[in-house]
Amino acid sequence: MFRCVAYTESMKDEWDQLARTRGTVFHTTAFRQILIGSFGYTCSYHAVLDDQGRMCGIIPLVIGRNLGLKKAAVSLPFVNYTNICAESDEALRFAVEAVMQLKTKLGLSYIELRLKEQSLQRSDWTANSHNYTFMLPLTDDEDQVLSLSSGSNRNHVRKAYKNGWFDVSFDRDRLEDFYNVYVRRMKQLGSPSPDIRFFRSFFEHLPEHSTLLTVLDKQNGDVVGGMLLVVSPSDGTLYYPYGANLTEYNNKYLNNFMYWEAVKFGIRSGLRYLDLGRSPKGSGTYKYKEQWGAVPVQLHYMMYDGGETSSGPPDKQSLSFFIELWKKTPRFITDPVGKKLIKYILP
Repeated sequence: MFRCVAYTESMKDEWDQLARTRGTVFHTTAFRQILIGSFGYTCSYHAVLDDQGRMCGIIPLVIGRNLGLKKAAVSLPFVNYTNICAESDEALRFAVEAVMQLKTKLGLSYIELRLKEQSLQRSDWTANSHNYTFMLPLTDDEDQVLSLSSGSNRNHVRKAYKNGWFDVSFDRDRLEDFYNVYVRRMKQLGSPSPDIRFFRSFFEHLPEHSTLLTVLDKQNGDVVGGMLLVVSPSDGTLYYPYGANLTEYNNKYLNNFMYWEAVKFGIRSGLRYLDLGRSPKGSGTYKYKEQWGAVPVQLHYMMYDGGETSSGPPDKQSLSFFIELWKKTPRFITDPVGKKLIKYILP
């Protein structure tokens, strides 16, 4: 009844139509171009076709090498989750079976699916359910959205505005300033950063869906924080996949100001949700996002290795030594090395 075929450019329009109706902006071929152009990944996208040759499911997979140099496929790196798009339960079940066959066909050590609403209740898949994303419902009434927050969070938002510490900008020309803040903050967290070309490519391939929100110190005009926001009309969601701030401004509630400006942008854009991004349960960012009244939604990271239990992705605990080393290594080393290393993390 169904068959799985590799993506070709002739499928582009039909693929994007299904992505727009059943998926998110990250399922589209435009994001595929971002990943190929930025990191040189091999995109092994596949479509599920019915017996009439009509596309009824899409499987976006990116093939790369992980830090252990294992050949792996992920759906998708640099994205918190990408459910398998399918028009029916039958097509979804077929897609899962097709993914398992692709593991052998493509010579992979493992395949990782990052799912939100979907979960595979199968003994031959290994589940990592430590991560959550946070969905903040948006309405036309800003006061109603703010009322979802804790009392302390509301006070911090109001204090940041009352004191007039910051300005907000949506000028894409501030991307380089934002990038400098981003690289600095990622290093403090022990993580390498992609080249600035990765962020520029959003405005090249997804210009109508990408917005750069930067926060300026009102006294000197410096960029002290920012977010790359991605609009996904198909699910009415504003995504916040990449952002950072200078921690020396924490006492002025920079994060509260920045998040609230994202909320206001989402409301102006007529969106239903602001996705505040991934956090492990119990972490500091998890607790911070809870203060906004956002609903934690468990993510299901499913890994299939065909029984080769030693071939999966390295866990964070096993990388703790290297994370601490990265924090202490000078930036003149980590900045250029990080641009080359980031693709192997398959973040």
